[in-house]
Amino acid sequence: MKNILLFSLLLFSGLSLLPAISQAQMQQGPLSNIEGNAKSITSKLKNALSLTDVQQPKIQDAVMNFLEQRSTILSLNNSNPKVYSTKLKGFQTSFQRKLKNTLTPEQFTGFLELKPVNNDMTNVLSQLYY
Repeated sequence: MKNILLFSLLLFSGLSLLPAISQAQMQQGPLSNIEGNAKSITSKLKNALSLTDVQQPKIQDAVMNFLEQRSTILSLNNSNPKVYSTKLKGFQTSFQRKLKNTLTPEQFTGFLELKPVNNDMTNVLSQLYY
């Protein structure tokens, strides 16, 4: 009987930790493969904005740089959201400046229109905005 009680207690303890682990992995997950995400984002932008062969590597470099910067502050999103938001806005401003120098005005307007309504983990473009 003690073994069953002990086993149940251990099982319950283990199951109660799963949501915390999953939450942490979800927050880290999108940025765990920066290069792959940069390629995926660039591919999506290439199709949506009709990027040229000259623009594509420049955009990918800008996206990669932005994702690397964002990964350095991601933990602040939970511990200090105000600082996270301030730093993210600075990174986004720099990123969008690079895009403006690479894209045509029409393409840049199209980029701004691609912003997801909310932070949708299934939409890779959310990483550029949230």
